Amino acid sequence: MTRLPLTALVHEGPMSRAYLGLLRAQGHRLERIVLLVQSRDTATGRPVLPWLPAVLRRPVACMLQDMRMNHWPRQFLQRQRAAHGLWLQQLAGAYGVSPAVFDSLTERPDHHQYADVVQQVLADGLGDPAVAAALAALPARSTVLFTGGGMVPASLLALPHCRFIHVHPGVLPDIRGADGLLWSLLVRGRPGATAFYMAPGLDTGDIIQASDLDLPPLPPGFADLDPATAYRLLYAVVDPLLRAVHLGRVIAWAQATHGGDLFNLPARAQQADDGRTFHFMHARLRLQALARLQPVPAASGSTA
Repeated sequence: MTRLPLTALVHEGPMSRAYLGLLRAQGHRLERIVLLVQSRDTATGRPVLPWLPAVLRRPVACMLQDMRMNHWPRQFLQRQRAAHGLWLQQLAGAYGVSPAVFDSLTERPDHHQYADVVQQVLADGLGDPAVAAALAALPARSTVLFTGGGMVPASLLALPHCRFIHVHPGVLPDIRGADGLLWSLLVRGRPGATAFYMAPGLDTGDIIQASDLDLPPLPPGFADLDPATAYRLLYAVVDPLLRAVHLGRVIAWAQATHGGDLFNLPARAQQADDGRTFHFMHARLRLQALARLQPVPAASGSTA
């Protein structure tokens, strides 16, 4: 295994699991994982067993977060493995990765298999002082992979010894904001991804690499799914995979051309007035975006 000079700030969910699974499948092991354990139930917003001491509260909160955040990947992949097994092989093959990546989306958390050090931090979001303390204690020139969980406070981005890398599901600066996968399909006709160094603001940091990606193969019966289920499937499996694939390519490029140094890769600045910022897509527009994934039927009377 190759030891990557990378710390993952992990917010449990499909995105972080796809990153970790792909990096492991490619033979990488992280320096450290800072595991953000939410002190509030992600579904109800209520504190998780606040009367318990932290040493007992943390594992319960961790288990609850895993159940909440990884429900849909398990629903689609674990419980319907027979129906989706061939599709997963096709999906992995389309992007040149091992189907073993998808195991990380359904397995129970054991973050020690991905990193040398795993530090659990019980916190009420990214703005909690406990998160700042954990990141402040990282060594000099720490590259931190952000895996979701909300907006990163400017105070964390200002830590002089840390640089945060994020992978956005769209080509920046053209597609900023929410539902990047769907907006990419609607506006550009295909998925895209951008790795960038984070800065205060929404998807405004310096761009390391951006690229369009091939359309993913579809699972059996995708055209017959109701829009809500199709949306969940994309964001439980496809969106995390595309982000992870792009990250893997950036890391391979960094190793081939910059000795694997992720802290100071060449990056180009974005201009504030470049591109557009999108919000979560309205349900009616979702139908149009999802239609971009539907196979085009053959014209009547056509021949092979």
